[in-house]
Amino acid sequence: MRPSRGPGRRAAGTRQMSQFVATTTLSLMRSLGSTAERSVHRMQALLGREFPNGIGLELAEPVPRKDGSGIDWYTEREDPLVRLTDLPAETADFYKARLQHSVQAVLRAAAAHDSRGDTTARSTATALRNAVTFPGDENVWISGGSGRGDGMLVLTAWGYERHDAETSGRGEISGKSDRIPTIDDIKPPPAPPSGRFWKWLAASVLWLIPIVLAGAIAWLLLPACGVALPFGLTAFGKGGGAYCALVAPPPTVDQARLHTQELMAEAAVLEEQLRRHLNSCVRTPLQSDVSKDMDKKLGDRKGQTGKLQVTLTWHTRDDLDLIAECPGGTLGWNDKGPGICGDGIKDVDSNRFRRENLSSEPVENIFWQKDIPSGSYVFEVNPTSIDLEGNPTKEIPFEIRFRYQDKEKVCLGSVSSATGGDGKQKSIKWNLGDPLPECDFMTADVHACKKKSECKQ
Repeated sequence: MRPSRGPGRRAAGTRQMSQFVATTTLSLMRSLGSTAERSVHRMQALLGREFPNGIGLELAEPVPRKDGSGIDWYTEREDPLVRLTDLPAETADFYKARLQHSVQAVLRAAAAHDSRGDTTARSTATALRNAVTFPGDENVWISGGSGRGDGMLVLTAWGYERHDAETSGRGEISGKSDRIPTIDDIKPPPAPPSGRFWKWLAASVLWLIPIVLAGAIAWLLLPACGVALPFGLTAFGKGGGAYCALVAPPPTVDQARLHTQELMAEAAVLEEQLRRHLNSCVRTPLQSDVSKDMDKKLGDRKGQTGKLQVTLTWHTRDDLDLIAECPGGTLGWNDKGPGICGDGIKDVDSNRFRRENLSSEPVENIFWQKDIPSGSYVFEVNPTSIDLEGNPTKEIPFEIRFRYQDKEKVCLGSVSSATGGDGKQKSIKWNLGDPLPECDFMTADVHACKKKSECKQ
C-alpha cells in the first residue's frame, strides 16, 4: 500500500512507475465487504489464478487520503489514461462491450466458487463480485490504444457503490438513452379556424353537448330501469317496474397469472426437495485456492507438514509473526523448537525485521510431526515490524490455515500498526481434540518494535 498523495506528488520511497488515475469521494459512496476482501494484492493474485491468460481488466490500487475524505487510485501502467465517458460514442460502446464481457467472466467464476458450499469458497466468491462492483461508467479508464480498441480497461472505485445503490456497477454498463429532439421532430400546432361562421358553429356545438347527453341517458336508462313515482307507481319501467340491480360483474380470472402461480408453487416444492437431497449427500471436502497457494509457497521454502500444521500468509514486505502459545511453552520469535512443545517446530519465518528472507508473498509455518501435548493452544498473528509508508496507520490482511489430520480450515483476518508502534494483533484459541476452531479472532493491543534491539529475541 502507498501513502496518500495527490496527482502531482509522489511520496519518497515509492515506485516511480505508478501513475495517478483519479480521486473518489467517500461521502458519495459506501464500501462493500471487509478490508481483507478489498485488498488489491489479494484480488490481483486471485484474478491471476482464475484467469492465467488475463481478461483485459485491471484493478487500480486504492490509497486512502490522509484527511479521510476520499481515496486516490493508482496504476502501474505508464500509458496515457482516458475516461470511458470521454470517448466518442462508437468507441465507448466498444469498450463497454469489452467491460461487460470481462465482468461476466468474473461473475461466472464467483458463481462457481459459490457452488462449492464451503466458507472459504463463499468468501472468495464475495470478493470476486465486489471487485467488479463500481458506482458507474465514470470510474472506468482506458490505458493506451483507446482509439484503436486494444487499450487496457482500468477500474477505479471497485468494491464500492453509491449510497442509493441504484447506479451500482455489478457489471451493468449504463448507456445514455435520452436524445435531444431535432427541428424535424417538432411539429407546428394546427392553425385555428378563423371567421364568424366557425365561431358560431363552435358555440352551437358547445350548447348541444349537454342536450345530447341528457337525451342519451333518458333513451338508455329509463326504459330499462323505470322511474319511481309517488304512491308506489312506476313509469316507463320494464320487468314489473324494478330498478336496475346494481350487481357487480363476476370477477374475471387471469388464467395466465393463475398458471404462473401454480408453476411457482411447484418449483418451490421441487427446490425444497432438491435442497434436502443435497444436504443428505456426503460431501467430499475440496481444498480451497488459498490453501493450494499456501502449499505452493511452502513447497518453494521447503516447509514441512505433520499431524498438526498452522500456516500464515500475507501479501506485503512487512514482518508479521506466527506464534503458538502451547502447554509446553512458546513457539515463534527465536524459539523454533523442537523440545519446547512436543516435537513442534517453526520451520519457515519470512521478512524477519524486514531484512531477512524478504518476500512480497511471505509465508510462515509451524508443524507437529506426531508428538502434540494435550491442552489449550493460542495461535497469534503479531505485527512485528511494519513500514507505515508515511501513513498514521496501516492495516495488513492475512490468511491463516489450521490443518489437523485430514481436516483443514482457512480464516481471513487483518492486523494493524500505527505511528509510535501501537497496533492490533489477532489470535485464535483451540483445545487439542476439539473440532478445528471457528474464525472468531480475539483482538489485543500490542507495541510493535521499531528497532531490532527492542524486539523479543
